[in-house]
Amino acid sequence: MTINAILLNLDEILFDTAPLHLAAIHAAMEGTGVPLRWSMPELREVASTVGWTRVLDVALPQEEKNEKGGKRSRAIDLNAAHHRHFHDALATRKPEANPRGVQLIKDALDAGCKLGVISDLPAPSAAALLEQLFGNDVNSKFTLVASRHDAGHRHHDGMHALALRTMGVHADETVLIDTSLPNLLAARKSGLRTVHFKMPGILSWKSLPAMASRAS
Repeated sequence: MTINAILLNLDEILFDTAPLHLAAIHAAMEGTGVPLRWSMPELREVASTVGWTRVLDVALPQEEKNEKGGKRSRAIDLNAAHHRHFHDALATRKPEANPRGVQLIKDALDAGCKLGVISDLPAPSAAALLEQLFGNDVNSKFTLVASRHDAGHRHHDGMHALALRTMGVHADETVLIDTSLPNLLAARKSGLRTVHFKMPGILSWKSLPAMASRAS
């Protein structure tokens, strides 16, 4: 199997953002009257099941579904607060970089592989994280940096089609590395190969061909 392009998410692939997400979610939920007592493993499980962009959608009480538009409207407000608290925290609380993810990027670039980011974070937060790690070299390392959160392509193939066009590669030579099942399933429907990453886990350029699931 030849890999000529890698698309990856930032959450947990390049950065251990779960602690920052958990603190931001608690801050967003404060004063709502809705108790949220997720542990870190529970948060990661929820994010893996529904994606990081929708973790607060499942936190609201079931009965709010009976209110016309109530649950969705409230979830939108809470998600906006979550991402606002997350971004504000980046100024003082830098999440740790995943050394295996950083090494994967170095090895992939040395091998002539193209790299792209499709993040669940809003664009300003994704940019802040990448600049923290790579400084002014972001554009020289990544052919594409895109945000599902801002584009609205949370469960659709639009982001993958955009990525393939921008990077000038075919789906069958491209691997998406992500923690979210909805993102992985959408990528496979678009013909990409996928790696479902879980912290802690093996992540290396050498092992990537064997890890990548073939598109269905």
